[in-house]
Amino acid sequence: MNPWENSDQGFTILEVIIAIAIFMFGITAILGLFQVGGNMEQDARVRAELAPAIEPLIAELRRDAWLLDASGAPTGLREYIGTEVPGASGYRFDLFVRPPGDNPALRRAELRFYRKSPERVLTRVSFMLERDVPIERRTQQP
Repeated sequence: MNPWENSDQGFTILEVIIAIAIFMFGITAILGLFQVGGNMEQDARVRAELAPAIEPLIAELRRDAWLLDASGAPTGLREYIGTEVPGASGYRFDLFVRPPGDNPALRRAELRFYRKSPERVLTRVSFMLERDVPIERRTQQP
């Protein structure tokens, strides 16, 4: 008698456990994709909301970030911590500027954007901050 012909036999407990393990592995992978997709959606939303404001903000920082002495020469940098982003309500930014490298006239600057807490940075933008101040601003000094 062939043991495979008997229709009364069911699955063994080992087969059921293996099937459950494979199913759980697949569900865990799918749920992980939901989290990745949610994070990508949030990042895209933040970038879309900030996109119109970033370029004017960088232009403003290049123009106004340097403190000037009485003769109009740059002496140091203003501090931008927790400053509201113009044109993007609810967002704040911090400006971090690295010390000069090979070229003392150029500094690498980084804007870190967040909503409530500076520890939860939503996105970052890097740019070069020149030590050159526009002549219009230099002549406005008292």
